[in-house]
Amino acid sequence: MNKTSLLITALAVYVAAKVECHGQSGRPMAFTHAVIIDGNGGAPIEDGVLVIRGDKIESVGRAQDVRVPPEALSTDLRGKVVMPGLADMHVHMLGGWDGVSVDMLGYRRYPNALLYAGVTTVLDTGNVKPYIIQLREEIAAGRLLGPRIYCAGPLLDGPDPLWQPISYSVTSVEQIPKMVRQLKADRVDILKLYVGLSNPMVFGLAAEARKNSLPVLVDQSWRNGSMELAAAGITAFAHTPDSVTGDEMIKMLKDRGIMFISTLSVVEAKSKRRLEDLGFLDYALVKDTTPTDFIAALRAEAKRSQDSKEWNSGPRQSNLKRFQQQVANLKRLYDSGLVFAAGTDAPYPGVFQGEGIHREMELLVEAGLRPLEAITLATRNAAQLIGAKDLWGTLEPGKLANLVVVNGRPDQMIHDTRNIEAVIRLGKVLERERLKLDPETDPGFRPVSPVSSN
Repeated sequence: MNKTSLLITALAVYVAAKVECHGQSGRPMAFTHAVIIDGNGGAPIEDGVLVIRGDKIESVGRAQDVRVPPEALSTDLRGKVVMPGLADMHVHMLGGWDGVSVDMLGYRRYPNALLYAGVTTVLDTGNVKPYIIQLREEIAAGRLLGPRIYCAGPLLDGPDPLWQPISYSVTSVEQIPKMVRQLKADRVDILKLYVGLSNPMVFGLAAEARKNSLPVLVDQSWRNGSMELAAAGITAFAHTPDSVTGDEMIKMLKDRGIMFISTLSVVEAKSKRRLEDLGFLDYALVKDTTPTDFIAALRAEAKRSQDSKEWNSGPRQSNLKRFQQQVANLKRLYDSGLVFAAGTDAPYPGVFQGEGIHREMELLVEAGLRPLEAITLATRNAAQLIGAKDLWGTLEPGKLANLVVVNGRPDQMIHDTRNIEAVIRLGKVLERERLKLDPETDPGFRPVSPVSSN
C-alpha cells in the first residue's frame, strides 16, 4: 500500500471513530495538491485543494486560491484525482444478475457494491413500490448505508404489463388522477411510463404529473425519442433511441429540453458482446462485490451462448446491430446539443450494480465522447435529470460532499475511473474494505422468481 493509500485509510478510520464516539468530528477535511475534475466538463485543476465541512463542500480551487483551515484534517493527494461521486440514473435495485430474477433478501450487497464503485447516487426506474421506498428512506435516515436513492416506484404500464410484479396497470384515463396523487403522496421522485401505454394514457399521465410537479420518464422501446411522445410534455427518455428520424425531431426535442439516459450497457449485454471476453470478471469492482454463484452462473451463461447455434446469427446479431445504431445515434444527438445522463439499466448479464457505470462511461467514450464529457454525464447531467443540480453532481462550494479519489488520469483514459482509492459520502470517508462482499458472513441468498411473467 502506498503512502497516499495509507493516509486515506488512516483518515477513514479516524473519522469513523470520531463519528461513532461523538456523532461527527466537527473538524473540516482538506484534500491538497490533487488534480480536481469538478464534473462541469472543463479542464481539470492540476494543483487543487478541496475543503469539506460537515456534509458540504466549503471551498475548491487552485492551491494558491484556497485557504486551508488550520484545524482541518489534511491529506496530501499529490498525483491523485478528486472527482464527484458518480451517479447511475437507470438501475433496478431488485438484485439478481440476469435482468429478470429477484434478490430482495440480499439487499445489502447492492448498496455496498455501488458505494464501493464510487456511485453515491442512483435513480431506480422501476421496482416494488414499498420495497424501494423503504430502502430509500432507511438510507436517507442513516440507518442503512448506501447511495442516495431517487425512485419512480412502479412502472406505469398498460392493461397487460410486461413486468407484472413491479408495475401498475393503467386501463382507463379515469384512474390517472388518483394514481398520480397516490404516488406523489408516497414521495416518488419521477414517474416511469412504460411500453404498453397508449398515446392518450401517456398524455394523460404527463398532464397529471405536471399538476403534481413530478418529472416524467418514458420507455416505449422503439418509440423512444419519437416526436409523438415528446409532444406529451415529458422530461426524458429512459434509453438512447434506436433510430433518429431527422433534424425536425432533433429540433423538437431540443426546444422542449427533453433529455435521454444513455444505457448503452444494457444493449451491449443483450447482444452478448461483453461475454466474448470474461476478463472483466477479474476487475476489483466486480470480484470484490459479487457472489461466487453469480459469477459461476454468468460464466455458464457465456458458455451456453457461445456454444449455441445463434451465437453468430439470430437475436444476438440483431442486438449487435441495435447496439451499433444506438452508439451512432447517441453521438449524433449529443453533438446536436441534446443532454444525456449516464445510466446502465443494471442488473443484466455483464451489467453490475456499481461497476456498470464505469463500463457505461467506457462505452460513451467508444461512441466518440471525450472522457471528461463521459464523466459529466455521470455527474452534473445526472443531477440535472432529476432536478438536483443545486444540490450535488459537481465539486462546487455549497454542494454535497460526495466525491471519489482515484489513481491515474480519467480525463485522459476513462478506464482509470476504476482505480478508486477512497469514496467520500456526505463528508464521511467510507471504509471501503467493509463494503466488500465477505463470503463467510454473506447469507448466500439466491435470486428467485423472475419478475417477468412472459
